Amino acid sequence: MTKRAKVRSKPKIVKVKERSVLEMTPTQARAFFLKPESYCSVELPAYFRFGAILSAVAKILKKKPLVEMSSKPHQHEGVNYSLLSNKDGRHAWRPFQLIHPALYVSLVDQITAPDKWAFIRDRFKEFHELKKFNCLSIPIRSLSKRKDKAAQILQWWQGIEQQSIELAMEYEYVFHADITDCYGAIYTHSIVWALHGRPAGKDKRSDKSLIGNVIDWHIQDMRHGQTNGIPQGSALMDFIAEMVLGFADLELSAKLERSDITEYRILRYRDDYRVFVNNPQAGEAILKALTEVLIGLGMRLNTAKTTRSQSVISSSLKPDKRAWLRGRQGDANLQKHLLIIHAHGLDHPNAGSLVIALTHYLQRLSRVRRPQHPRALISIAVDIAYSSPRTFPVCAAIVSRLLRSLGTETDRAHVLKTVYGKLSKLPNTGLMEVWLQRIGHFYEFHPDYEEALCRIVAEKKTALWNNDWITAKALKDAITPARVFDKVAFKAMKPVVPPSEVEMFASERY
Repeated sequence: MTKRAKVRSKPKIVKVKERSVLEMTPTQARAFFLKPESYCSVELPAYFRFGAILSAVAKILKKKPLVEMSSKPHQHEGVNYSLLSNKDGRHAWRPFQLIHPALYVSLVDQITAPDKWAFIRDRFKEFHELKKFNCLSIPIRSLSKRKDKAAQILQWWQGIEQQSIELAMEYEYVFHADITDCYGAIYTHSIVWALHGRPAGKDKRSDKSLIGNVIDWHIQDMRHGQTNGIPQGSALMDFIAEMVLGFADLELSAKLERSDITEYRILRYRDDYRVFVNNPQAGEAILKALTEVLIGLGMRLNTAKTTRSQSVISSSLKPDKRAWLRGRQGDANLQKHLLIIHAHGLDHPNAGSLVIALTHYLQRLSRVRRPQHPRALISIAVDIAYSSPRTFPVCAAIVSRLLRSLGTETDRAHVLKTVYGKLSKLPNTGLMEVWLQRIGHFYEFHPDYEEALCRIVAEKKTALWNNDWITAKALKDAITPARVFDKVAFKAMKPVVPPSEVEMFASERY
């Protein structure tokens, strides 16, 4: 009897189990937007928790609307709190905003009122009925142990990257384009146009029954009356951005139909466009039409990132990922492995593939008891973070693990002081300070951090949001900055940041 050949196991397929917010009932949508993870999508240490404040505010606003407990927030500065994050290791920066809890909960309540939610869902159906457009960036709730943010990113991979590769069988060319500073450029009045059409949006600017106006006014209240830009850093604002971008899809489709351009497909993930065509002239015409549509909404394409390629499959992958796949991804030696990642970071700073590579390195490091040359490894990891501030959380976790390999507490405190000195040379590094405080707390390293979140942990009096416009004492008392700091979780922390605190995809490679 012949032996059976050994069957190789099939590669693991990552399945995204999730539900789009548009598939939810009003009650489910409200609960989704009020989740702490939806309120703040910025990676912060586990002891920062916003659930208590959101719950307290929601309970108060259930009894009485915000307008009866406040004056005019748009007349006040600093209503939202901005957490600054360096973007490029130099002078570019991105302001993530923690929206004022009262305005956030109020806006969620307005949007998810049954009649308003039904209207919004119907409007999105119009956007998504466009046969040649596919939007894959509607906020989703994970139905597995995976975080919502991880499920959203995997949605991008499986939707955008995989569909792009499949479309190579139908199309010869792909054009890539994205919007310059999308969230900062969105004109708040365009939200009204997006939901109700331009004529109604312009003729009924004072109509309180239009949910578009309600959204517009709430955002102006958050931003000192400004009509340009929406806050970045929450699932709610991602959803509102999709209203405007979905409307742009609708207008672009109509414009292309009038120009008799029919042979194309467009994949969009938020402000990232991929245009598939067989005729390069058609691709240029589509980008021209898209530019005109966006200008009418106060936005513009980033010409530096607009590209054309005849190799649809290779350009379906981001350049940093292509480079990573072509090069060496590791080495048996820990230091050489980290140097490979460092080299990739120099070529592709702040890239997603860099974050994933560091996450896998952290997993490997967590299995090593006594790594050799820990100071050198710390130096490499910090240099990666210096050039790619997006990697602060995972690099902080790597440094926290390596610190345990140093000889004495004095040695560890000295290294942390050196790390702080280097990273402090960067402008706008509030997020860096938050993570440095997370790992430095255990080694009596307590510099005078400027970041307000750090000052809350240090139990110093500070403010996150401007509450001067709130007239009801109960509501003002509910929005106490100290509530975002969970002392129990803080005391339960270990000196080494576990991979689960910073990693996005667990053991999945994609």
